[in-house]
Amino acid sequence: MILVFTGDGKGKTTSAAGLALRAWGQGKRVLLVSFLKSGLKSGEFKAIKKINSEDFLAVCFGRDCPYGDEDCCPGSLECIVLPSNIKDGDYEIIKEGLIFVEEQIKKAFWDIVILDELINVYNLFPLYRPNILALLQNTLVDIVVTGRECPAEIVELAHLVSQIKFIKNPYDKKIEAKRGIEY
Repeated sequence: MILVFTGDGKGKTTSAAGLALRAWGQGKRVLLVSFLKSGLKSGEFKAIKKINSEDFLAVCFGRDCPYGDEDCCPGSLECIVLPSNIKDGDYEIIKEGLIFVEEQIKKAFWDIVILDELINVYNLFPLYRPNILALLQNTLVDIVVTGRECPAEIVELAHLVSQIKFIKNPYDKKIEAKRGIEY
């Protein structure tokens, strides 16, 4: 099955991580691969690493955070790839991530593979669209993908699509992101 969490609201990654935790709790082997952002600040990734199970792995293919494990300015977005800040090195990181995912799926070890921000990779890096579609079309594992503005091609392949809609956000009132709630 292919499951999609998309939309302009907050919570796509958190929903996918919750599904990952549920699946792992039911004895499934789960691989969570995140693209376009550092996993160093993400509470979901920190939790998975603390679980420390060979059956539950989280890997990031994004920019390293220049601040290490210390708090950085919320909203500085230095370690997140956006349409306005794509760098040449981002292409190589994405390529490495897609190759890694293909290799992991071929191993037939994982029951569920979560590809966080893969929809954004599809939208921001057209060069890799054929690879992404082939990956989704030719898989025998359950795959979860997240990201904004899911294209029709991926919706067509999906068995479940959940839209997370933006209604209100604390950023609107200049409230900074809170550790443990938004990251």
